[in-house]
Amino acid sequence: MAEPHDFDVLSPHFHANPFPTLDRMRAEGAVVRMKLPILGRTRFTVTHDACAALLKDSESFARDPANAGSRTQARILKCLPRTIGLLALNMIGYDDPEHRRLRGFVDQAFQRRSIEVMKPMITHIADRLLDRLEGKREVDLMSEFCRDLPLSVICAVLGLPEQDHDHFKSWLGGLKDTANVGAIIRAIPGVVRAVRYLRRVSRPGGGALSDGLVAALCDADMDGLRLSEDELVSMIFLLFGAGQETTTHLIAGGLFTLLSHEDERLRLQNDPSLMPTCVEECLRYVSPVQMTKPRFARRDMNWQGQQFRRGDMIAAFIAAANCDPAKFENPHRFDITRHPNPHLSFGTGVHFCLGFQLARVEAAIAFERILTRFPSLSLNGNSANIRWRKRLGIRALAHLPVEMAGRR
Repeated sequence: MAEPHDFDVLSPHFHANPFPTLDRMRAEGAVVRMKLPILGRTRFTVTHDACAALLKDSESFARDPANAGSRTQARILKCLPRTIGLLALNMIGYDDPEHRRLRGFVDQAFQRRSIEVMKPMITHIADRLLDRLEGKREVDLMSEFCRDLPLSVICAVLGLPEQDHDHFKSWLGGLKDTANVGAIIRAIPGVVRAVRYLRRVSRPGGGALSDGLVAALCDADMDGLRLSEDELVSMIFLLFGAGQETTTHLIAGGLFTLLSHEDERLRLQNDPSLMPTCVEECLRYVSPVQMTKPRFARRDMNWQGQQFRRGDMIAAFIAAANCDPAKFENPHRFDITRHPNPHLSFGTGVHFCLGFQLARVEAAIAFERILTRFPSLSLNGNSANIRWRKRLGIRALAHLPVEMAGRR
């Protein structure tokens, strides 16, 4: 077996400019071997075609390692406190038919409230946050806007009573760095409190608003069956995590990129009709989710020119796929008019991100409101001095310092 490559995909230096490393990865072939923290030795697809093929091939690769002959995950879950272990029992860790069953409940719940209906609520939250920035000259947008907007939106979308939003966000504030084992351990007390709260609020008369996703999930009925309380709590946690962290880094990374490319920012401000393609280009260029959860080979086989044994682990490196010159012309260029733009930032196949519409709308509203209200917004300092976090799988800014001068 070939030795794993020593590609740097965690450091702030990599996240500041990932393209050179991603290009070197693809130069090694469609599949590369790496040794990473937590994951250990594993393989990654790094071309667009190979990433799409992996994510669509549910017959050859399983999300649940038990379906590839491994019982390790089940043994680990048994060792965890029940409150923490149940959070791992969500649909993204399952294969069909269990994945299809759980996904059906969420799809049914989402259909009760259209994205169009949510737009005024998201705009109101964005403006309320921006009101706090009035009169300030220098601001860290990461802490003052980019993180708080998705947190507030997902609490509202879930239908949590407004007076509980700050408590819920504080309990889960420690989960900002889910790649850091120490941070996760420190966050456990808050997670336990949040789980107890969700059990209470999701019960009849518990306080969940009737037009939110919590109530919709409680009411969802698939062939006479409903979600168990454990499944409901796990699903809410999944929606909360998926609905805030990745959108936070899409908004922050997108604003940073727009402010770092003044010509593209001015094009957008002069022609707001470019917002949809701008959001898609931010999804591609920023690639806030750098890689997928791992898959496991269901059998011994030859795939993409490499030999796999049953249980071998592989994941898709989405960020590498999103700058593949075989799929994108001038992939290192940030172009808000790029079309078509077949990025894989929401994945593909049966595990395609169910919150893709909400993420797009939140980013579009965030960009439009802040650039309209603060048209001369600029980075505070050189873009090369902006600090990125050391993260595995997430491209995350540590701070986004800006100057707010020139309010219209």
